[in-house]
Formats: sequence, C-alpha cells, structure tokens
Amino acid sequence: MPRFSLIVPTIARTTELRRLLESLTQQDFSDYEVILVDQNYDDPLQDVLDEFVDRLPILRMSSSKGASRARNNGLQRATGEIIAFPDDDCWYSPGLLKKIDQWFRDHPKYAIFAVGAVDEEGVPSGNRWLQDSCDLHPINVFRTTFCSALFLRKEALRTASFDEGIGPGSSTIFACGDETDLILSILDSGFRGRFDRTWHIGHPRRDMLSHGVSKGRAVSYGCGMGRVLRKHSLFWLWVGLLTYDVLRGVVVVSRGRLFAASLCLAHAWGLVRGFSAELTAQDMLGREVNARAPKY
Repeated sequence: MPRFSLIVPTIARTTELRRLLESLTQQDFSDYEVILVDQNYDDPLQDVLDEFVDRLPILRMSSSKGASRARNNGLQRATGEIIAFPDDDCWYSPGLLKKIDQWFRDHPKYAIFAVGAVDEEGVPSGNRWLQDSCDLHPINVFRTTFCSALFLRKEALRTASFDEGIGPGSSTIFACGDETDLILSILDSGFRGRFDRTWHIGHPRRDMLSHGVSKGRAVSYGCGMGRVLRKHSLFWLWVGLLTYDVLRGVVVVSRGRLFAASLCLAHAWGLVRGFSAELTAQDMLGREVNARAPKY
C-alpha cells in the first residue's frame, strides 16, 4: 500500500501535465502512486506517458467528462493512505510530499491538510485567507481549500465523495466549489482539518482581479459557490460573501478598473443564481447520509 495516491483528472493538456509529472520526479519521496484519469476523446497523452513510464508509477484509466466524476472514479482505484487531487496544470514544490507525510505523522487527529498555492511568480493563487494557518471551519473553508493543495486521509473519504453536479465539466452552471463541498461534508462527519501556507503547490493564477477569467466564468464560479452555500445551509456566510463581492466591485471601480469590477459583480450575480437554485432530492440525501456518518 503506497503512502500517497495522487489522482489527476486530465483533458486537453499535455505541456502542463508534463510539468506536473516532472515535478513529481523531483520529490525526495517515492512512496506514491499516480492515478491519471484520462477524459480525452482521442489519445494525446501517449507521448507524455512514454516519457515517464520508467520514472513514475502511473496507472492510467478512462472517465467521461467532469472533474468531480473523474476524481470519484479515481478514488475507486486508489490504494494510498493519503489522497491528493492535483490538477493537470499544477505542480508540486520540491520536497513537498516528504513534508506532508511527516505532518500527518505529527498530527494524527487531523484528517485534512490544506497547503498554500502560488503562481509562477510566487503570488498567492487559489487560497488567499487572511491567516497563514488555522483550523478549517465553514467560515474560512472557501478561502483555505483549493483542490490541488488538499491532502486527505483515506478514511475521511469513506463518508463523502465529490458531487458530480458541481465543478468543471459537470454540464451545469455550477463550475466550481466541488472541493469545498467535499470538505464541508467531511467536516460535518466529525473529521478535523488544518490550513497552513508554510508549504505550497504551484498553480497558474486565475481570478477576477488578475483578468484571469471571463465574465461567463466569473458567473459560473459564483453559481458553484452559491450552490454549495445553499446545500450546507450557510445563509449568513452567503450574505457576507455577496456583500464582499459588491463592495470589492465598488472599490475597484473607484480605482478605474472597470473590467475587473464587472467580474466582481458577475461573480456576485452567480452567487445569487447558485443560492436560489432548488436543491435536488440527491442533495438532501447526501446531507442526511453525512449527518448519520460515524464521528471521528
């Protein structure tokens, strides 16, 4: 049984995937497996796999489109004690896996560990919470959890899985929030989580203020966040995040950044749409199952 299972959904990327796999070869820790969940319709990955066939323990499997669906399928094949979900365009900093392994050995009461994320220039990318370290709670989980930067004990994933109606490629308007929904479900089951930006993964920066997203994507990101807030009955947090988006838009307008302001307001509109969407019977069933799950 390997210490880590790294589940990597991939579609339409080869250069970025090479960078991730190369970063894994530079780890001073080798007790891991890579589960590559291929969602491509053709076979663009063979050349990439040929480069790493003798350098990494890679298991390749196929999945239909959808990041959450691919991660759930990858979980069925994972044998590691600690599960991670690196995106195919992220990369691991040198020595990261060895440090994460030791952190879990030193903190046996925690089932979730979220590290920081930075772009190529070292700018925070993906989880920008005001504290450098803290326990995970609903009030901070939207700003501390980022899928590529998450590490989870496998037992925590026996009580929860990714909602396949949320996230990239889900064919819904809810284009993000899949990992936050997962972490909230795990916390609801009694497990504990910790955020610490002492270590980090690398990931390109894509947010409203960096012009890294379109208006349509900003709306869909807001829809996903609103959906998760509604699903977990976090009304007051939704109010706070909606207010934050509107105020941020006003501040950005005052600085003459009209396009960035429009993205902030587009995200706010998405929050409204996502929160107002009706929950399905499956959503309610998932909440009941988590409520009945054994406590950690």
